[in-house]
Amino acid sequence: MELYNENIARLIQRSLLGELTERERQELEAWLKDSREHGVLFNKVKRDMRVSVESPVFCSLNDEFAWLKFKTITRKRKRQVVIWHMLKYVAVIAVPLIISVFWYLGQRDNVVKLASRSSETIVPGESKAVLVAADGKIHELNGKQEQQVIEVGEGVLVKHGGSNLVYDSVVAAEHENILEMNTLRIPRGGEFQLTLSDGTVIYLNSATKLKYPVAFNGKERKVYLSGEAYFEVAKDVERPFYVVTDELEIRVYGTEFNVDTRGKGGVRTVLVNGKIGARDRRGKYEVLMKQGELATLDRKTGEIVLREVDVRRYIAWKDGFFAFEEESLEEIMNTLSLWYNVDVFFQSESVKGLVFTGYMRRYSDVMDILDAITDVVDVHFDVNGRTIIVSK
Repeated sequence: MELYNENIARLIQRSLLGELTERERQELEAWLKDSREHGVLFNKVKRDMRVSVESPVFCSLNDEFAWLKFKTITRKRKRQVVIWHMLKYVAVIAVPLIISVFWYLGQRDNVVKLASRSSETIVPGESKAVLVAADGKIHELNGKQEQQVIEVGEGVLVKHGGSNLVYDSVVAAEHENILEMNTLRIPRGGEFQLTLSDGTVIYLNSATKLKYPVAFNGKERKVYLSGEAYFEVAKDVERPFYVVTDELEIRVYGTEFNVDTRGKGGVRTVLVNGKIGARDRRGKYEVLMKQGELATLDRKTGEIVLREVDVRRYIAWKDGFFAFEEESLEEIMNTLSLWYNVDVFFQSESVKGLVFTGYMRRYSDVMDILDAITDVVDVHFDVNGRTIIVSK
């Protein structure tokens, strides 16, 4: 029985979902007994399955996204992995892994495996933040702390418990005439959730800083962002909400969107639903965004470019996933360096341009992710303490 068989891919997928009929189970068992390699593949798929079918992010994926085409392209075009016909039978929970394993078994003599696996000190990020109160007092926050009350301004108390920091609207209303600013800093290897006094909920990613008032006064609500955050803005027709970055100002009317100021090409804003306007801080012009659009501010030209995208790729991080869609290894390793709090060193510029697609849990061991990349891309990782060295 051949290894690259559309029916076998379907049987593996149904087995992982627990949907095999008795006849299908017998067929799969016969295939497993046919070759030791078949058993290795199946066990690897079960052991290293990287995306859970129960995730709300991927349960809602449409056909185009779920039955995705997975391929890896290098600049020199030395290798392409294209398994078009098999993919339409493989559920998204197993796509990245099944493909990488099939490719590994077919090309195992050419795969460069990891030379060093000394990753004991490298762990996924966790809920942690540093709160700088209006009086300059510093509070260390983490996801393990019990519910507590913190004073963040003159008479202003907030609730902190686990990964959440909540500003009470009633308490804040008493301080509307006093503009006191707090700053929440998320270190590398951290994430946190914040609820502002107006009810706006903000999810903050690694290496992010948000400055905001303990209470909103006047005719507008304004916060200052550096890094990446997902906003669920409370609707208030009388007071528009502004997100201000060093290069871009976003005007909001009650909506959900993601802002990332760390991109190499420029600030990126993706609109999940609602209505926002993005304006260059130099005040040249403003563009109105529609649901499902990505706005990118080109740092060189100052132009804001709009295009339609699948927004789930840009917001998967807040639900605990990495979503890499034909991203360069340089972009991927930058993302991993922030989340796992590691340093990355490329031994050659050409390696940075290698491209990878995959969907994995953010809370996985870093070696699982490096293994997945190595299985498909002609690249080599050495891990030394908290430094990852990337080479051909």
